[in-house]
Formats: sequence, C-alpha cells, structure tokens
Amino acid sequence: MSQATSDEGSALAALLAQWHANLAQNLLTAVLTTASVQDKLTRGSSIISIGSIGAERRGGSYGAAKAAVGAWNASLSAELAPKDVTCNVISAGYVADTNFFHGQLSDERRRALVEETHNKRPGTVDDIAQTAYFLASQGARHITGQTIHVNGGAYTTR
Repeated sequence: MSQATSDEGSALAALLAQWHANLAQNLLTAVLTTASVQDKLTRGSSIISIGSIGAERRGGSYGAAKAAVGAWNASLSAELAPKDVTCNVISAGYVADTNFFHGQLSDERRRALVEETHNKRPGTVDDIAQTAYFLASQGARHITGQTIHVNGGAYTTR
C-alpha cells in the first residue's frame, strides 16, 4: 500500500469516527432515551429534544445529526400525538455560559454570533428552560412535531 493510500484511509477513518461520534451523541442518545421510557408516557406527556441552529447552516456532522433529530421528532410526533403526547425540538442558537465551545470561543467569534441576532444579545440557559417549560405546559398541547428556534432571530423561518 502506498503512503498516499494509507493517508487517505486514515483520513476516511477519522471522518467516519467523527460522524459516528456526532450521530451517537446528538441523535442516538435522544432516540434511545425516548425509546427506553416511551411505554411509560401518560396522556399529556411531552417529549422535548434539544436541536441546534447548526442543523440549518455550517453544521457539518454535528449539524446533520441535529437535523436528523428534527426529522425523527416529526415521525415520533405522528406516532405519539394520538396518545396525547407532544414531541417538539428546541433549536438553540448561541447560548452564553455553557461549555458548548469547550473554552475555545474567541471574543471575535462571540461578537459575530451575537451580531447575527436581531436582539443583539446571546441566548441564556433560562431562554431554553422557559421554552421547555412552555412546551410542557397545558398552553402548548396543540404544538407537536415542531422545531422551535430560540436564537434571537439569528435564523428565521416563515
């Protein structure tokens, strides 16, 4: 085997490992956790998964895994809505005070992420928590199969 072939094989193996890791961490954990409790859900229950703005843009293997969460959620909703169980995804944008970037977010990149928002502020953990609280409430019983974008307008839908 030539060095070039060996290097290509190593690069493909690394790419495969990255995709497997992102699918396992960001899709399969949600699927398997939900499957493990699905038969215990009662009427009025809510399944809320965490997505990402990365599913919509510049997400690579991470974004693809988060996009798959949205597709799986739509299927799960069709299955569980007749049992009065709602299923939704909270698709977060940049949320400050988390360890998502593992301390590697530069000040310049942080400013750019905040600048992308319409309200010119980073998201907070409370923004996500309050959205989850609402989606689990009686006021959201007719919201299911949806991806709710919580990102200050950095990504909009119509």
